Amino acid sequence: MPIFTYVASKKDGTIVEEEIETKDQASVVAYLEKHDYFPISVKEKRARHQLAVSFSSKITLLEKITFARNLSLMIKSGIGMAEAVSILLEDAERAPLRKVLSKIKADLEKGLQLSAALATFPTQFSTVFISLLNAGEESGNLESSLLQIATQLKKENDLKKKIMSAMAYPAILLSLAFGVVALLVTVVLPRVSKIFTQAHVQLPLLTRILLGISDFVVSQFFATLAILAGIVALVVLARRSSAGKRALQVLFIKTPLIAPLMKKIALVRFTGTLHSLMKAGVPLTRALEITAQAIGNASYRDVLLGIAKNEISKGISLGMALKQRPEYFPRLTSSMIVVGEKSGNLENVLENLSSFYEEEVDGTIKALITILEPALLLCIGLIIGAIALSIVMPIYQMINVVR
Repeated sequence: MPIFTYVASKKDGTIVEEEIETKDQASVVAYLEKHDYFPISVKEKRARHQLAVSFSSKITLLEKITFARNLSLMIKSGIGMAEAVSILLEDAERAPLRKVLSKIKADLEKGLQLSAALATFPTQFSTVFISLLNAGEESGNLESSLLQIATQLKKENDLKKKIMSAMAYPAILLSLAFGVVALLVTVVLPRVSKIFTQAHVQLPLLTRILLGISDFVVSQFFATLAILAGIVALVVLARRSSAGKRALQVLFIKTPLIAPLMKKIALVRFTGTLHSLMKAGVPLTRALEITAQAIGNASYRDVLLGIAKNEISKGISLGMALKQRPEYFPRLTSSMIVVGEKSGNLENVLENLSSFYEEEVDGTIKALITILEPALLLCIGLIIGAIALSIVMPIYQMINVVR
């Protein structure tokens, strides 16, 4: 029988991670429910060659938003859960979504709750998604939880769009510049090099350096391609591995221009996710643990897990814990949370902070583009100008010799 690794939460909020050998994921979920554990994720231990199959069958973020919204609407209209999922299955267009909905429908017909059915797809549905569903089921307000999930996912989708749109123009500019420089180095410089050699002109240092680079690239063309491909492969592998992601995040956090944006994105996710979980009735310690896993930043994840384990569990307030870490949480954030805790209005404070940092992210992205675009144009102009100068200077010398 296959072996499954599960992460689950006890009633006291303690997180456990263990392995179990059983026939399928539904059996794992049933086992956890029998022992009063809340399933957070259930994964089958698979061989490496199987990972590529699951990686290409992801449900898109927009599909999850539509799923949550439509399911909420149908439940509110009095349609049963299994029937509602069946309707969504009939309307599903992409194969990955149909496969997931088909399995969810079968699990619901077996008597599993929706959150338990979705917990068998840990790579498709996040811990936040499943926890909000479970809270809605326990409170009897599932349709509101589904709408809350849809809202949270839409905010995440909007945030990703803003970041991608901000990166698009610089990426296009760099690609075009790379193409122009590659053309000059591999085609133009080798041709003018022959002319200079035949004319016996003493070449300036800049021209000799660039001609040396050009000769290497042309003579070692495949080696150059292999080096570039290796760099790209290393970046891709780094982004997929946990250690690589952490290293890249640390690098970005220490980069002066990018660090403020990275910090504000983490604060948007922290305040928004924590607000959604607390509004759904998830206890603070557990909400912090879930938020830590969903924040997408290794440094903030470690900090939040430490706060949940070492401070909140000992009765220290969240605001006071955040005040001890000003490098991660600005004074505004910690002070407002302290006020929210004292007034019993923490949920609204978190919602306001989330909206505030969303606006801050917008402003930071615009400011970054304002700085980045002219800086890139200047750098590209200097590189192309240097190449052009390296060609013009020897030609000017040749003209003087002829005179």
